Amino acid sequence: MKRYLSLILVCLVAAALFFSCSKEYSLETDALPAGNTAAGSLKDTSGNCLPIVVKGTYYDGVIAGDTNYIQVTVNVKTAGSFNIQTDQQNGFQFAGTGVFISTGVQTINLKASGTPSQIAPTNFTITFDSSACMFTINVADSTGHGNGGSSTDSSGIALNQWQFVANGHTYAGNISTAVFTNLIGANLTLAGTMASGSNDTTFGITVQFPGTTLDTGTYVTSNAGTNFSLTLVQSGNIIYAANATSVPPVLNIIISSYNASTKTVAGTFSGQAYDFNGNNLNITNGAFKAQLQ
Repeated sequence: MKRYLSLILVCLVAAALFFSCSKEYSLETDALPAGNTAAGSLKDTSGNCLPIVVKGTYYDGVIAGDTNYIQVTVNVKTAGSFNIQTDQQNGFQFAGTGVFISTGVQTINLKASGTPSQIAPTNFTITFDSSACMFTINVADSTGHGNGGSSTDSSGIALNQWQFVANGHTYAGNISTAVFTNLIGANLTLAGTMASGSNDTTFGITVQFPGTTLDTGTYVTSNAGTNFSLTLVQSGNIIYAANATSVPPVLNIIISSYNASTKTVAGTFSGQAYDFNGNNLNITNGAFKAQLQ
């Protein structure tokens, strides 16, 4: 009798183990449907951006390495694969891919790639699903840190591009007009739009030379004919500007190089300008490079 009871007990235990193992196997192999994309938000229920933590130190002219990344907090509402990245600013950006296997608040790392080109606070926008948040990377001067970088100049900027920093924000865009004329005086005119492709904002620099040639050197906006501006096209309202009529704010525009064979001119600018309300503010890390038309 005991023998039969023992046999029955063994059978019951084996059956329990079988069903338990079958359930666990089903859960572990229950893969996400093919092509399933994660959904969620970078913000909490109140609409505030969840934490974005910057890791590593960033220098101009130094390629981003393994220690350069950001930790991003995401509220996952639908599990699935993700490909999250920022826009590219100042020569570098952040990106990461993977799979969210569950929902809820989670933290992921996005690795930096590229090489920061200018010493400046650099603003990035990160997007996930229909949400977007901003964060800032402070790019430091590599000079004296043994990183092989250099201080701000025009060599790191791409052809037919411009950029500068004002109020902690980096402005950058494309140069669509680059003309040098010496019919009545000698003048260099540069004009362009924002990097986003929006044509509602116009960037402009003009330099008037004392002679009849395009010469390297420093030119100041306190002299008539040498100007700087960032304006709204439709209204004509000034965002930032410096010119002879706005003294005392003075901007220094340096023509650092001009190649007559390739017709390429490059330079930097910094100093003070005024805004729409007439307030004076600093302009830093200005640079441009253009091919004359």
